[in-house]
Amino acid sequence: MEASLITNPVSISGDEAIEKLTAQVSALEEANANLQLLDEVMRRNNAMFEAILTNSWQGITLTSPDRRILKVVHGLTGHNAPELQGVLIESLAVPEDREIILDAYRKLLRRVCAKIAIELRVPRVDGTIAWFSATVTDMLDNPNVQCIVWNYTDITREKDPGLSPVSY
Repeated sequence: MEASLITNPVSISGDEAIEKLTAQVSALEEANANLQLLDEVMRRNNAMFEAILTNSWQGITLTSPDRRILKVVHGLTGHNAPELQGVLIESLAVPEDREIILDAYRKLLRRVCAKIAIELRVPRVDGTIAWFSATVTDMLDNPNVQCIVWNYTDITREKDPGLSPVSY
């Protein structure tokens, strides 16, 4: 028996088409409502994260393996954060403490350690010298981070009781 070259087109009634379109519109409206909820949650989480950073006594800076600043998430010296992007991190320290930073990067990049604690002095914008205790962490292998993370605290008061940390 020979196969027919003519096939019967599938036809749907106008009511069926409206029903299908209505279902698709409902699904799109539900997806849109879910996206709006997600957007609101993200806005709220970002606002909370910003509030935490703004009121933190901890500084956070992200650098590349070549020691250049990628981002100052929360600074403690009064420098304009966007202007520091691309600057070598050691250039912020007093000259006598720059080798401490270079040595830390050598150890991190040679995988001697994944995290290192250091103390160093950094001039503030007002010209005073602040002491910082920093933990420098290699997060280059983390696909969500891919940088070296600096967490630091102003320890000026502990180092020199006559001085005080900048009030925030």
